[in-house]
Amino acid sequence: MAVDAPMSVDERLIEQFHAVDPATREKVADDDLDSLAGAVKAAREAAQRIVKLAEVTMRDRTQMPDAGLLQIRTHALSSSAAVAKTLDTARTRVAGAIEQFDKESAAPALSPTTAPFEAEVRAKFGAMTAEQRKAAINDAFKTENKMVLGAILRLPGYLSGLSQAYLEVVRHRYRSQFFPAQYERSRRLKKALAMAERQGEAFVGFVERVANSPAVTLAQAAKQAREELAALYKDAA
Repeated sequence: MAVDAPMSVDERLIEQFHAVDPATREKVADDDLDSLAGAVKAAREAAQRIVKLAEVTMRDRTQMPDAGLLQIRTHALSSSAAVAKTLDTARTRVAGAIEQFDKESAAPALSPTTAPFEAEVRAKFGAMTAEQRKAAINDAFKTENKMVLGAILRLPGYLSGLSQAYLEVVRHRYRSQFFPAQYERSRRLKKALAMAERQGEAFVGFVERVANSPAVTLAQAAKQAREELAALYKDAA
């Protein structure tokens, strides 16, 4: 039973999303990314152990080949469950960090001083042409007028005459201008999370190939047949 560990399951593909200090050229510490990279490393090492176990077991002449195949299957499934738990924990942590930033940076904080004027701002935007709205938004970014930006970002776009798609463009611009470092980190975390999802799928696919290979399927069928035959002999005795 020859199996190869998936090459795409490699923590270095996650570590590439670390920020790099321009002065030292060293990676900037990031506990969330480290957690995700550690989970992928655990998956890589688990896959390598399954491959090694398969190699050693199939060389073992002290037991029947079918028994060895079933041992490999049991170990692969057990490892898969442990890896899945570790990956899920790390992915949930990273997804939570992304969600928290998105929530905190969705719009400027509501100010009691300017809150009464926000409805008026939205009404004025609603009366403008599309080009006038774009010009007013550009001016708000240029002057860093958070009252105007907050008025349109805090509620659905139609209340300001904006499409929801364009409102999200404004929101992304707001995040990139007022939270540049956090925004850039969030983008890196999203890419790392997508990579980890693909790596998790690759690991699961690897385990499925090991646990449900034709040879293992035949070994399971043979084991079941032996058990059924033994039960028949026992009943007949």
